[in-house]
Amino acid sequence: MGESSPSDGHDLDGMAIDFDVYLWHSPMITEVAVHLTGDTDSLIMTTCRTAPGYPTLEIAAELERIWLRDLRYRHLEVHMITANRRAVRLDAVTQIAPDDFYVTAAIVAETARPATGEATG
Repeated sequence: MGESSPSDGHDLDGMAIDFDVYLWHSPMITEVAVHLTGDTDSLIMTTCRTAPGYPTLEIAAELERIWLRDLRYRHLEVHMITANRRAVRLDAVTQIAPDDFYVTAAIVAETARPATGEATG
């Protein structure tokens, strides 16, 4: 982000609250935990659990939709999505204005596994 500085204080706290609120609005998400890390590579780390029955591609599209529509700043954003059978991860950076502060973030959505029908205990 060159000459820019990472977000902090109330701005970063507000962004963390937005992550919590907008991810909970998704019918695909059943749990959300948002943490401020202090690490400029990922200032906000969010972990989620998805509801059963959603394929990985749908979860990835949902995370991308929430990021682009509700979370990113309008000046600049870059994101990357990676996925496997157990999780979908969105890594992103967004900047509020030229030469102004930025936010880096990661959202990891752990996919729900279908019940195996095996008894436990």
